[in-house]
Order: sequence, then C-alpha cells, then structure tokens
Amino acid sequence: MNFYLIKKFRLPLEMISRLSVWKLLWICGSLLLAPGSAFSGESGEPELTAKEKPFFVVPLLTSNPKMSTSVGAVAGYLHQFDSESAPSMFSLSGTYSDSDSAFAALFAQMFFDRGQQQLNVALVNGRVNNDYDDFLGSGLPAQTTDKVHMVGGRYSYRVGANWFLGIQAMASNYVIEAEGAVEQALETIGLTGVDSVGLGLAAELDSRDHKRNPKSGKHLIIGNYAYREDFGGSDDYDVYRANFASYHSLAERYVLAWQLSGRWAEQAPISGYSSIALRGYVRGMQLAPNSTHFAVDNRIRLKGRFGLTIYGGVACLYDEMDDCSDSSNVYPSFGGGASFMVREQAGVVLRAEYIAGKEGSDGFYVTLNNPF
Repeated sequence: MNFYLIKKFRLPLEMISRLSVWKLLWICGSLLLAPGSAFSGESGEPELTAKEKPFFVVPLLTSNPKMSTSVGAVAGYLHQFDSESAPSMFSLSGTYSDSDSAFAALFAQMFFDRGQQQLNVALVNGRVNNDYDDFLGSGLPAQTTDKVHMVGGRYSYRVGANWFLGIQAMASNYVIEAEGAVEQALETIGLTGVDSVGLGLAAELDSRDHKRNPKSGKHLIIGNYAYREDFGGSDDYDVYRANFASYHSLAERYVLAWQLSGRWAEQAPISGYSSIALRGYVRGMQLAPNSTHFAVDNRIRLKGRFGLTIYGGVACLYDEMDDCSDSSNVYPSFGGGASFMVREQAGVVLRAEYIAGKEGSDGFYVTLNNPF
C-alpha cells in the first residue's frame, strides 16, 4: 500500500491510530534519542551536590481531544559514576488513561568511564483499549485491544573531543486482538500486529555545555535501523534518522534552541512508517514513509526555579519531497507554557504546555525534560 492510498484512507487511519502503536514505538525511539543522549565530556556541567536529593517524582499528563486523557508519574534517580562523567539518570514511568489503557516505561541513561562511554536502555510495555462508535466508516461499533512490548538500547564510545560512535538495537512486538469483520478490516490495511527487530549504527557530535539543559553548543545524531526477518522480525526494511539541534544563549535568562529532524523508511510496512514528531499531534494519526520537521523552543528563566516556554514548528509527511508543496502534507505547531527546574545540577526540567496544530489537533502536556 503506497502513501497515496494511505492518504485516501486518512479518516480510517485516524481512528485506527487510537491503537497508539506508533505512540509507543515513538516513546522508545524518543527515549533513545533524548536530548541527554550524549555527553560533551569537557563541559562545565556541575557535579551532584548533597543539597539536591538524587530521588525525584514528578507528574505526567496528556490530554488531547482526538485521543483521551492520561495521567501518570515519573520516578527518577540520579547518580554520578565519576567526577568527569555527567550525572546518569534511571527512571520508571507509568500512565493510565480514561479508556482503561496503560503503559509503563523503564529508562536508563548512563555515562561512565570519565565520560568516554555511554549507554541508553529503554523498556516499554503497554495495553491500549479502543472503543469505536463507527469503525472504518462502516457504521458499526467495534472494540479492539492492543498489547505492545518493546526494548531498545544504544552504546556509544568517544572517538574524538566531541564525537561518539555506537551501535543500537530495537525489538518490538504488538498484537491487535479483534474478531469477525473488525479483524478482516485490519488485515485489509495491514494492521494485524507485527514483530520488528532492528540493528544499526549511530554517530554523534556533541558540543553542548550541558547534556539535559544546554545554553550553548550543537548536537547531531545520525543513525539507522536495519529490520530483518533473519533477526526475528516479520519484515525486511530500513529506517534512517537524523537529528540536529543548536542552542543559543541570547540573554542571561533566555535560551533559544532550534532543531531539524528527519526519519526516512525504505520498503517499510505501514507499521514502520513515519509520523509527526511535533508536539500538538498524536503520533500515528497521520502516516507516510518519510517525515521531516523544524522546531524552535524558547526557554525563558523567571524567578527561582520557574520559567516560561514558547514552542513552534512545522513538519511534512511525504513519499517524495515534492509532496511538501501540498499544504495537506504540511503540519504547523505552536504553543507554550511554564517550566519548573526539578534538579538544577542534572538539568531535569518539568514542563506544562498547551500546543496546537491544524485541523483540531491540540493537547495539554505535562512532560519531563525539554523536547530537544
């Protein structure tokens, strides 16, 4: 099924996206490509002090009219393995939605060996319940339950002053439970469940002055995943990702950050397609083989630990670059809110924001850490 056929079935896919499979897939990928996924080594990051406790617990909230409202929390622990390595973070998060859906994520972000080595590991487990009043435009009600399991990791080693090279892997499994006509409809569009196992390489350039809350510097990540049946997956396809972010301190309390990011899938099934990574949209609501976005994040520090955020961006979903000349494939995003510095030395930030996109896509978010 090509991109243009998917566009034809855009409304059904919007309903099917409530399965949230792509959302959970992106959770794991986003954790592994989080802003703190690399350490610049000789930066001026302060060491953890006794004044700041290593444990913290913060709330999570997502409310979107196209989906549902989910609430949860993140419990984290900070540990510095040595004085020359950045503080590592270990976290356990969980959310529960009003559709009786739930997911849990375990994440470890480790920096050790005097800043020479780093290891990121993410484990996601989820259950998503869907209750449709009009399934695929048939006029019939339907219920489905999706179970998702995923694990991913990346190990990197410093090969230069600001350069890292590494290997990465990701494995996921999801099963969609349905019966009768619903099962047949899912088979028609290729959404019956999938096993994916991918291996790849990653290269990073990191000159940031702080790995989680930088005020200056640049960060580049380029990597790939080769998904193969020989590895235990159900399809053979390739995914390439690139992310570049730049940080500028325009005033003592004002940091401007911008990001250019892309994901490209080659010969991928629908389950391996790209989605919109901007805030304000439900990931998986719109799909295409490729996606590219540009985002700007304004971070303004107020009195004490409080601050303001202004966020905006634009994304394109496409098969060929010419598709971006069609406004229906372009997705703007804009919003803002407040921030709270949970742990100053480690740069752990809590953000509460309202972000709006087009065609009624918007959401209120309480999230941990900056978007990039």
